[in-house]
Amino acid sequence: MAKEMCKPKAIEDLTVEDLKAHRWCFYQNDDEGFDAFEHIIPDSHPEFSEHITELELSEFKFSNGKVLFGVYDGSEAFNIIAGDEWYSFGYGVAEPSQEDLERFKSFIESNELELPVVATAKWSGTTKTYSGIQYINENGETIEKAI
Repeated sequence: MAKEMCKPKAIEDLTVEDLKAHRWCFYQNDDEGFDAFEHIIPDSHPEFSEHITELELSEFKFSNGKVLFGVYDGSEAFNIIAGDEWYSFGYGVAEPSQEDLERFKSFIESNELELPVVATAKWSGTTKTYSGIQYINENGETIEKAI
């Protein structure tokens, strides 16, 4: 069982339970075919490092008092994890599509969540407030699209 916990994990397979149980960092091992854009390792892995960007447990506190959990990617994106679905508040330099906005809006409404939401990363303490989905336009400005 302990050996199983040390194996690298695909980022998309990460769960809230994983994040609550361990710290996770990106993992690169060319010899074994692990790409850091796709794989992470827990703090139980012998090559775990606090000096490598971590994926952190994040807490989302909504205006109406509801709390959900997810992941902070160590740069800008906070993502809610709901089962096998991820909902991202940060899209980097890509403008979210209307489909993305509608999908997120449906999730917010069906779970009776009220924006704005304050997202906080567990280890770094990074905090960000969102009223919608954010992206960076071609002029370097942060734009927020209402959900």
